[in-house]
Amino acid sequence: MSSTGSQPMRKTVISVTVPLFVLIVLWLLPAPRDLALPAWHMFAIFAAMICAILTQPLPSGAVMIIALCVAVFTQTLSQAKALSGFGSGTVWLIFCAYVLSLGFVKSGLGKRIAYKMLSLFGGSSLGIAYALGVTDLIIAPATPSVTARSGGIIFPVVRSINEVLGSGPGPSGRRIGDFLIMVCFQFTPITGAMFLTGMAANPLIANLAKQSLNLEISWAGWFVAAVVPAMVCFCTMPLLVYKILDPELKRTPEAREMGRKSLAELGPMTRQEKRVAFGFMLALAGWGTSLLTNLDATTVGLGLVAYLFIARSVDWKDVLNDHAAWDTVIWFGAIISLATGLSDLGFVKWMTTLFSAGVSGFGWIASFIILGVSYIYVHYAFATATGHVAALYLPFTAVAIAAGAPPMMVAICFGIFSNLMWGNTEYGGGPGPIYFAQGYFQRPRFYAINLAVVTANVVLTFAVGLAWWKIIGYW
Repeated sequence: MSSTGSQPMRKTVISVTVPLFVLIVLWLLPAPRDLALPAWHMFAIFAAMICAILTQPLPSGAVMIIALCVAVFTQTLSQAKALSGFGSGTVWLIFCAYVLSLGFVKSGLGKRIAYKMLSLFGGSSLGIAYALGVTDLIIAPATPSVTARSGGIIFPVVRSINEVLGSGPGPSGRRIGDFLIMVCFQFTPITGAMFLTGMAANPLIANLAKQSLNLEISWAGWFVAAVVPAMVCFCTMPLLVYKILDPELKRTPEAREMGRKSLAELGPMTRQEKRVAFGFMLALAGWGTSLLTNLDATTVGLGLVAYLFIARSVDWKDVLNDHAAWDTVIWFGAIISLATGLSDLGFVKWMTTLFSAGVSGFGWIASFIILGVSYIYVHYAFATATGHVAALYLPFTAVAIAAGAPPMMVAICFGIFSNLMWGNTEYGGGPGPIYFAQGYFQRPRFYAINLAVVTANVVLTFAVGLAWWKIIGYW
């Protein structure tokens, strides 16, 4: 066998061996002091699952189903506990948002919003950047798949603009292409941080907070807490990237004309677009007034889905063909079951006590900042936001709360960080490979700029967030 042919085989063997090794070694080790054996075994299964998500011997959904089976067959979890995550409202909330995103794409409403923004604000390189960012922001509450939102709607527009302006990878990228690619890549973590339905892992965070921290994070509550620090990042980030990359094209009348032309080609809003827009506005109203109406966010989402089906804005066949939506339902339900099991068996409480000793002696603000910064930059070791959240969200937030930090503030701040963190690398989130693959950046340069942007966002989130959370009474 050639060396070329042996490389995939070697990679497959490693991807299978590492999780199995972790599972077997941890399982056979005696449980630490003050921790029950079932909790230790649950941790072994969970740790092996996270390793498998990183090494990818199988798709993530399959990995999590296998982990559930191991937990049930070893009697670490009962069958009812193992399947409880699939009945979680958060699983179906994220599914509802996926269905709404189908309506945006199928009707063409997403493109119309992008071209409209471009026709209004596309007269300069910064104007183009903010126009695309505002498009991302408008669509974010309805599109939890950051890959679908940024990669499927925003990126094709960016690529068209770069082609019109003659700014491809290489030396011509300095005209405007480098700037737009980087800005649009970094907008999505910020817009995702603003809404409970803005990124697939956000509802998981809300569920973990409810199940293990006894904190109820509503759609409106998340938005109110996140909107101010996130909007400061939203407004500041393009200016920072503009300063770093200094695009040669400052004025871009061609881009504005392209937006007008593309908008004209789309013609007037179709009936389907109007129906989707109306449903979207109803959903936003429902989510935003949930404290007054007592309607759960999932109830609002299910009502929206029913409306989209009745209005024939989305066909059931389209939903069946949306593999990402069903994949999300499976892995989301499985990981909620596993994470809840880890908490119910006492592992999170034990780990919190252990970690708390590491930050003892610091004030709660210092502990909060140390843990937040660590949480952000450890994401270099993760290939998905969901795996990171599942593994580290509870331990980090629990330790910060144990150190005296206000619980709701900690829960939502780490939710914001769970979005910002995947802007570190091209492999840390779904849109990364799409933008990086265009060839505008070599990896060292890409990482250096990302580090500067993410660090600025973290500093702004702490500085502005602490002041805002004080105003709204979180501490």
